[in-house]
Amino acid sequence: MRALATIAILALAVLQAQPPANSAAPGRGRGPGRGGPAVVSPQIETDGRVTFRIYAPQASTVTVNGDIAGGLVREEGQDAAGGAGRGGPPAAPMTKSADGIWSGSTIRAVKPGAWRYTFNVDGVTTVDSRNGMTSPSQTQVQSLLVVPGDFSETRDVPHGAVSQVRYVASALGNARREMYVCTPPDYEKGTGIYPVLYLIHGGGDTAISWSTVGRANDILDNLLAEKKAKPMIVVMPSGWTPSGGQVMTSDATKDPFNAEMLKDILPYVESHYRTRAAADSRALSGLSMGGIQTLNTGLHNLGTFRYIAVMSSGWISEDDRQFFYKTEAAKIPTYNAKLKLFWWGWGQTDIARANGLAVIDTFRKQGVKIETMETPGGHEWANWRIYLHEVAPKLFR
Repeated sequence: MRALATIAILALAVLQAQPPANSAAPGRGRGPGRGGPAVVSPQIETDGRVTFRIYAPQASTVTVNGDIAGGLVREEGQDAAGGAGRGGPPAAPMTKSADGIWSGSTIRAVKPGAWRYTFNVDGVTTVDSRNGMTSPSQTQVQSLLVVPGDFSETRDVPHGAVSQVRYVASALGNARREMYVCTPPDYEKGTGIYPVLYLIHGGGDTAISWSTVGRANDILDNLLAEKKAKPMIVVMPSGWTPSGGQVMTSDATKDPFNAEMLKDILPYVESHYRTRAAADSRALSGLSMGGIQTLNTGLHNLGTFRYIAVMSSGWISEDDRQFFYKTEAAKIPTYNAKLKLFWWGWGQTDIARANGLAVIDTFRKQGVKIETMETPGGHEWANWRIYLHEVAPKLFR
């Protein structure tokens, strides 16, 4: 019934299973590796620390980099900004053994969740070749560590499917585009009609980020199994457009993604998936850059989406904010009637906190009802996963 541009991505299937801790000889797999001894990496230890390994016999120095440093359990009295690897000691000091294997364990346990990391080998950045899970961003591919124990873990519950969809965007001069679509469990076997959450990534990421480091599919699957959320389709488009650059303005007419959403993405989804072409069946959310696109597309085209959720975002400059308040003045008093949910979340040390609060304050002074949530930490995936987990149960009620 659906004409997908391609079948479900095998790489995403790998994401469903975190490599188990290996209690055999440290750093050894079950057989010889290609180009050297077999190596297990990453390995979650019984005390919650994580051991990383890489075979690099000729290397002089090896370090572990990425947001893994922010994933360490904080020591008592340590604030959210502190931690290993951020001006302090390495998160996982690496040493080389006689057989050329570098290994190191995190200095503290790693919190549950998804954490990106890379190795730096004598100044060259590389992924962990023993780890099949990766998470591409705009500038690089990073390895992905998934530590079970929170709402984003892979559980033994019914799972939906994540598919890569390729299409041609007429609004972007027939540019070739892609998005990722998560359907609920047993979607292929049924005939039910589902609402759609359109979920946009941030400026440093790509369309696949929400289904790798964002763990969107597992978060929704777990909520469904707990009967805390309505079954829904989740569409994760590419916020970056070929022209780029314009996305941070408050003028929706200058953001090419706005036109693509209306002219290409919505029509494609509503003609290829079992959903209704109605505002009550549409929700729009995004983080950082995607949060600005959520504001632009959702509020400029008021009545297209009934649910709007902004994560770690807000127009950056006062000039942009004033432009929006002036050009959209007639619509602002109607937000409460047009939106069933207007939600906003940010971290205590979030770089976008001040921008978001400035917009929220102005809207509230005009009587707009906005649900808000402030969490510890900053502009990071650990928070954005929390926000999705918080927002999803509020949709389509």
